[in-house]
Amino acid sequence: MSSALSSVPDELDRLFSKLVANLAELDPSRLHRPFPVAELYESLVPYRTHRKVLRLESGEDYEMTVLRLLAGERGYATVEPDDARQTFVREAASVNPQTRVFRQFASATVHLDPDRVSDALRGGAPEAEPAEDFETAPPALRPAGETKAEKDAQSNLPFVLDEQDEEEAVQPVVARPRDIHAHVSAPCAYCGGELPVGRAVLFCPHCGQNVGVVHCPTCDAELDVGWRFCITCGQKVSGLG
Repeated sequence: MSSALSSVPDELDRLFSKLVANLAELDPSRLHRPFPVAELYESLVPYRTHRKVLRLESGEDYEMTVLRLLAGERGYATVEPDDARQTFVREAASVNPQTRVFRQFASATVHLDPDRVSDALRGGAPEAEPAEDFETAPPALRPAGETKAEKDAQSNLPFVLDEQDEEEAVQPVVARPRDIHAHVSAPCAYCGGELPVGRAVLFCPHCGQNVGVVHCPTCDAELDVGWRFCITCGQKVSGLG
């Protein structure tokens, strides 16, 4: 038997309501079709563009909320296969959960409960964006010459933080040595000089360039030296040269 969303919605309610609203806007028929776990955090309700409406303080809070949803809390959703679902249930109940564990099951499928979907469509829509967001700001405070249509046309561009958020959101990364096995000969990508074999190499002995491997501190995707942003999650990073 279904029940309406809580009269005082929390982050899990807001995530589910926003997910339903976004799916309905894209294609109402998708509300009743399964979708991969990866689509949830990559395009349907990604953290970088929904953190304000979800009222979450950090990426870790977002990951925990996604984990709770995938674990079946409040009956909002179920996940297949069963080993993925059991993993989410176990981690969500853990004292020290691995909040990012769902990224290991990116191809698992999510099924939304039809009764809960109906509840969300009837009266559980997510709360409006905070007043300081562009869409709800008074017209006089919007950038001169930029209309809503122009903003919509740029909706697929990477999310840009304001200056204060940008400073707070920069995450330092540390290069991990690139393992060069004894039977492998690898040249430096910068100068072409041969790198030492049988050692873990972090800097080229010929030109001094960083040839190590670095990973995004948010999603663990591999980054190239010189990048300022992760191409997978959009996290701004520092320490890449």
